[in-house]
Amino acid sequence: MSMIEFNKKINYQRNERNKQEKITDPYSIIGCFESDRGRILNSAAIRRLQQKTQVFPLERNSVVRTRLTHSMEVQQVGRYIVKEIIHRLSNAGKLEQLGLEQVIMPIESLVEMACLMHDIGNPPFGHFGEKAINQWFGSRLKIHASSYYPVLEIQETDNTELQELKNKIRQDLCNFEGNAQAIRLVHTILRLNLTYSQIASILKYSKPAYWLHEVPVKFSYLMKKPGYYLSEEPFIKELSEQLDIEPFHRYPLTYIMEAADDISYCIADLEDAVEKKLFSVQQLYNYLEDAWGPIKSGDLFDKVVKRSYDEYLGQNQFRAIAIGQFFINLRVKTITKLVSHAAERFIENIEEIYHGSFNNALLEGKGAEYKLLNIFKTVGIKYVFNHESVENIELQGHRIISGLLDIYSPLLDMPTHDFLKLVKDDNHKEYPIETRLYHKLSAKHRDAYQQAIKNKDETKETFQSWEFYYRCRLLQDYISGMTDHFAFDEYRKLMVTF
Repeated sequence: MSMIEFNKKINYQRNERNKQEKITDPYSIIGCFESDRGRILNSAAIRRLQQKTQVFPLERNSVVRTRLTHSMEVQQVGRYIVKEIIHRLSNAGKLEQLGLEQVIMPIESLVEMACLMHDIGNPPFGHFGEKAINQWFGSRLKIHASSYYPVLEIQETDNTELQELKNKIRQDLCNFEGNAQAIRLVHTILRLNLTYSQIASILKYSKPAYWLHEVPVKFSYLMKKPGYYLSEEPFIKELSEQLDIEPFHRYPLTYIMEAADDISYCIADLEDAVEKKLFSVQQLYNYLEDAWGPIKSGDLFDKVVKRSYDEYLGQNQFRAIAIGQFFINLRVKTITKLVSHAAERFIENIEEIYHGSFNNALLEGKGAEYKLLNIFKTVGIKYVFNHESVENIELQGHRIISGLLDIYSPLLDMPTHDFLKLVKDDNHKEYPIETRLYHKLSAKHRDAYQQAIKNKDETKETFQSWEFYYRCRLLQDYISGMTDHFAFDEYRKLMVTF
């Protein structure tokens, strides 16, 4: 086993011009991560999660989970996994050997806050919102043909650098991803100035959004989705150097955050579906039983699902109380088993996980625990996400986001010099509609655009392409940052206006 020193992976420095002095006192290091907690908990991105629904967009029933309540549940499970790992390693007398003795509290805090933040980059209407953004930009940037926007069309006179940049930009803008947007949000837009370790904990995938090549087999899982945009690439390189993360590898604590998310949402989605009366507890049990196959006495399904259901059938309480108790029992039993399994897998693969090369999720595998997790997901996809009521809302969401992008698209049609004049003067007499659209964009998104442009040399041949790229990011930032209801209200209001 190569040297594993987790204390060297806990970096309290921040991405700022005046670097902090070296801190050796353990309590002062804890204070750095407590500062992270405060910055995150008080951020607008966390507050907005309460108005983004987990499974049922535009849902007004407060019992159904929002992204915030889901993230709080993930936070608790993540903390539980850390405690289970530390407990096992402590019993084995390995804490000091692995460099964990002095960093237990920082690790707990980092994982908790990563779990709380893991969904902050998601657009309205969740994954369907991502698809809407990508389809809209894909149809206009035409990855495999000429671009709708001339500034990104490759010309014979373009040098190699400019051609490569245009290809990267077109690919990057058509791969909007909630995880990559989370990195952009905390670093570039909100400028929370979190520690390198805290941001690395939510860097779930190691593939840049502009990636144009085959994904290496040994990184097939780690590069499954885009993890960051071209706009954040310089920061990701700096973060990787600070934390000694090799290209396409991952930060070790990210595996725990991911496992906590997988454990939490698999049951939560099914519970919300029963609350919404998509199916009954009995129907849910039948779906799960069919997905599992033959049940053997004492197997994992028997211990977790069947026993919870048998207890539900044996209750003489009011129906609503019995249903609530069923899900409490199911959740407690499931979390207990899967947390234990996640901790075991973490320790079994600790060397690869420490170096960030473990090319799997903690809960993947051939065992009963993965099978149990998988049947929850399978039933959720088949009977919840494919339910007519959910699909209808998703179609509405697709239309809303596509419609909003259509409404704001005149800003992308403007020549570079005219848009820069609009930004500088906050007005352009020849573009009255565009001026009013620009005024509707939030200040923090406009500031992020201006900051990015300020750092680019206007005399260089690549400037127009970079400017257009950040202009597109400006629209993606604004619309992806909307809550479900705000997007719906804005679309309805502007459709009347236009």
